[in-house]
Amino acid sequence: MKRRGGFTLVELLVAAGLLVVVSLLVFGFLRRFTSLWQKSEERRELVEEASGITELFAEDIGALVNGPRGDLVAEWVFFDTDGDDQPETMWPRVRFLRFATEAELVRREARTPDAKKHTGEGVLEVCWLVAPAYAGKAEPDRRAEGIVMRGERLQVDESLSFFEPGFFDSSNKPRQTPNEVSGGVLWFGLEFATQTSLVFDGWKLGDELADAATSWDAWNRGRPNADRHFWNEPGKGMPKTGERALLPRRVRLSLEIERAEDRKRRTRLSSPMAAADAVIEVEDGSRVPELRGSFVRIDAEWMEVSSVDGRSVNVRRGSRGSNPVGHEVGAMVHFGRALTREIPVRTHQEDWNL
Repeated sequence: MKRRGGFTLVELLVAAGLLVVVSLLVFGFLRRFTSLWQKSEERRELVEEASGITELFAEDIGALVNGPRGDLVAEWVFFDTDGDDQPETMWPRVRFLRFATEAELVRREARTPDAKKHTGEGVLEVCWLVAPAYAGKAEPDRRAEGIVMRGERLQVDESLSFFEPGFFDSSNKPRQTPNEVSGGVLWFGLEFATQTSLVFDGWKLGDELADAATSWDAWNRGRPNADRHFWNEPGKGMPKTGERALLPRRVRLSLEIERAEDRKRRTRLSSPMAAADAVIEVEDGSRVPELRGSFVRIDAEWMEVSSVDGRSVNVRRGSRGSNPVGHEVGAMVHFGRALTREIPVRTHQEDWNL
């Protein structure tokens, strides 16, 4: 009788070992692929969200009212987010007049039957602002987060005008709650090209004629509070007011968003830092953006990253108009995905004869 061939014990052990190795390799590949896919989806969602914000803002700016009926006020205001009764967090707000489209007027008419008699006016007051998502001592990691809001009203509405001094209370909160556009915002930066700004080779902030402005007052009435922050000072190239509203040539919006899921992957300070320190020590340097010129935020202060060496990060303090202050051990190092949009103002040629 013929004896059947079979695997020896050694062969079975070798085959089992090879199967385990191949399974581990496949599992590792799938895990890396899933992780990359998840990160790619997260980046795509962030880009889509940020793009939606910038597109809506661009539509508003593109429809600015010019001439004697127009108006535009952009300013920086402060909020107390750490509960010490001292405002330390700076966010922008901008108010302007824009032409309403027929579709917008029809929608307003459908929502508010009484508005039907006003549809012929066709001019909207629009207010964009950023408000703190959280203020208090219980959740310090959330104090860096802002909520972008947008409100609109017809000029002939009986509600309080966005331009009235009493529309914002002493805490810089609006009397009427605007609609939320997006949360998780770390930065919402606005820059304006004056008549003399040179921006086609890059935007530069400063007090020279070629620099861009960080605030705007279409009628030079001193509405942005320059005593509160130097970013509220009028641009060097602002012409004198005549009978027409002064509008910027271009507007640049810079946006950074950080979601709750992102905060789980952020690092923290491993040692305290003083206001004069140019190097911060973190728990994990790989979780800090290494690209030179990137920005990180600790508490209410922005810092520009110069280089990363292990757990040491060289920074330029007090960036983006913030003040360099001391920070405690364990403070989170925030940063978000950046998106920038330049918006040309179509009416500037007529207004400024450019």
